[in-house]
Amino acid sequence: NSKSALLFIHRVDINNDKKIGAKEMQRWIMEKTDEHFQEAVEENKMHFRAVDPDGDGRVSWDEYKIKFLASKGFNEKEIAEKIKNNEELKIDEETQEVLDNLKDRWYQADNPPPDLLLNEEEFLSFLHPEHSRGMLKFMVKEIIRDLDQDGDKKLTLSEFISLPVGTVENQQAQDIDDDWVKDRRKEFEEVIDANHDGIVTMEELE
Repeated sequence: NSKSALLFIHRVDINNDKKIGAKEMQRWIMEKTDEHFQEAVEENKMHFRAVDPDGDGRVSWDEYKIKFLASKGFNEKEIAEKIKNNEELKIDEETQEVLDNLKDRWYQADNPPPDLLLNEEEFLSFLHPEHSRGMLKFMVKEIIRDLDQDGDKKLTLSEFISLPVGTVENQQAQDIDDDWVKDRRKEFEEVIDANHDGIVTMEELE
């Protein structure tokens, strides 16, 4: 809204000429990026302490998995006992899919030599992949894998904005999907497709 716009201009317009120049915008973006990174580091400390109760500075996948499932409403003691005894966990399909994706990220964040345990720095890469170049590459591969329909390791606009079949159930949902498609189209054309050739490569996406 207009109030937010005025506040934004006031914060970014350093020379008070009522305009936002490229350098002013660049400075503001760098400030916000740095702010996000600092917040991520502090958040990571808190989360790492929560999943490393014995304080040995290393967390296993099973330790994290127990805490994650507990945060989703599962009984922590029951889950811990079943994992310890290698028993089957009764988890709904959606939660299992999230766990599978998290496990992929967990192993990717485990720096060489891999020991299947994450220290605080590796845990930061797991929670916030933007802190790690290797994790960014991994995320790009995941996005390409999920959206690339013809297997050429590149994304066309139609691939980039594709929605899962059956997501629309009513007009309100249709409107939400239409807005989502508009936003993704703009993102593709104005932000990601750097050379504007209608194709997004892995390098552009990264």
